[in-house]
Amino acid sequence: MSREPVNLTGLQQAFPYPRSAPGATTDLGRLIRDEIARSGPLSFADFMAQCLYHPELGYYARPEVPVVSKKGDFITSVTVGPVFGKLLAHRLHKFWLANGSPESFTVLEPGAHDGTLCLDILAAIKALNPKFDEAIHYLVYEPLPVRRQLLQAKLGGKASVIATPGEAKAEVGALVANEILDALPVPLYLRSGGQWHEALVTSHESSLDWDTRPATPSLPENLAEGYVAEGPPDLSSFLKPLAGVFKNALFIWIDYGLDEETLYHPARTAGTLRCYSKHQSNAHPLDNPGEQDLTADVNFSAVEECACSLGFQTHPAMNQSRYLTYCGKDWLLSGPTPQEIGQFQTLIHPSQFGSRFYALEMTKGDVDPATVFDQGDQCH
Repeated sequence: MSREPVNLTGLQQAFPYPRSAPGATTDLGRLIRDEIARSGPLSFADFMAQCLYHPELGYYARPEVPVVSKKGDFITSVTVGPVFGKLLAHRLHKFWLANGSPESFTVLEPGAHDGTLCLDILAAIKALNPKFDEAIHYLVYEPLPVRRQLLQAKLGGKASVIATPGEAKAEVGALVANEILDALPVPLYLRSGGQWHEALVTSHESSLDWDTRPATPSLPENLAEGYVAEGPPDLSSFLKPLAGVFKNALFIWIDYGLDEETLYHPARTAGTLRCYSKHQSNAHPLDNPGEQDLTADVNFSAVEECACSLGFQTHPAMNQSRYLTYCGKDWLLSGPTPQEIGQFQTLIHPSQFGSRFYALEMTKGDVDPATVFDQGDQCH
């Protein structure tokens, strides 16, 4: 805890939403309050991790709740329809061909949610090339037991569901991850009194509230009083086990995010952390633990830096509109149906997913990336 009082106005202005009534909380909220009473305030990253991934009470540990749907809390490119998976299948196929059409090709998808993207990709691969279909070994990595059960039931043996990346090893393959990086728990920082403070979660009068402690994050020092920003998540702990699955691979990350310079622009005083519930984002992040999504824009600069430290070569990120158009060049010439064209237009439209989302590719090992991207090494 901070030794001297810290002005919390910046946090209050960053999240000016009405709070729940004192004492009104969730089962997870009560567990968190008990933990704080025993051990003291939690870092926001630890709080966010529990809110999203507590094995019984976390936001993603509720398979009976359709959180990713038009009737849920938010939509993704996957919910637009199967065209998204079809376009990614074309990208994987091109990489497979460029690297000698190996007899075994592993696809790993972390955080596959309900398995829809997996099934869409597999269906498209089956129609695209029977030999590629025979080569595919599709793995879904899901650490939450309750969600693994759901995936095993839905996938019906079409893919293997694993609890840890350590369960898999592959000579060559690819990772496909849509909206995964934005859900990694992030630390939260406040600029006050000319220095940075890490935001903590404490308990006060039966409600969760803010506290702070002095911190020295790798953030700019010239930002204004009251500036709030997220730090990068623990990328190394997340990426290193995934990298260890493959000797040679293509990794595809699709998410909303910014480069570091833009993320910490002086005008972005409230950061990017937000909550989603029923397609609304006007909720306080400390309310209703486990019952609302918590997310933050991806720091693509930090992802690239971490990837380079793990031996990857990164390739220039591009917006989803450009990326999917590139992936779908052959498909667009093959005569897609009007319904498929409608899905494609939604995926690339600037006001929908096209400009807000970015695709970052990285390659590991001795592979032909099979891209039109600038092949210059992006690691500096």
